[in-house]
Amino acid sequence: MGLVRRYWWMVLAILALAAFVSLALPIYVIRPFRPQGATELTVALVVRRWGPGIALLCALAALALSFSIWEDLRTWRSRAVAAAAAFATCLFAALAHINVYELMFHPAGEPGFTSAAEAKVDADDMVLTVSVNGDARAYPIRTMGYHHIINDWVGGVPIAVTY
Repeated sequence: MGLVRRYWWMVLAILALAAFVSLALPIYVIRPFRPQGATELTVALVVRRWGPGIALLCALAALALSFSIWEDLRTWRSRAVAAAAAFATCLFAALAHINVYELMFHPAGEPGFTSAAEAKVDADDMVLTVSVNGDARAYPIRTMGYHHIINDWVGGVPIAVTY
């Protein structure tokens, strides 16, 4: 295999890897119930912001590269690998545009409440509590961890409970 061909394969692999990192790094770092360091969180947020655009550029470059070297690829295997690499890069770019956090954390909907005596909360469960105008509510952290925000009315006042 010539040096130029190896160079093109390496470029195609780097494009696919960059698109994959644009998708996977924020998902890995910003996943729930896991501590994050300030530096890794900053990097993940920067990649989350700029990654979809970078992944799109990688996909366009991978498609252009695959089309430009197509005639030089003499075997069906090398053509299949080039097509698969371009397809994977495009797939990673498309998925990088989806906000997975909106898919993971569904809105809580209308909150339902019961009396403290009837509540199915373990004794060691932590809760967020709110008391307004003599009306009190408790929101289990276990539930808040998945929904992150609940809109409610307590004591005739609209509130947004968040965790």
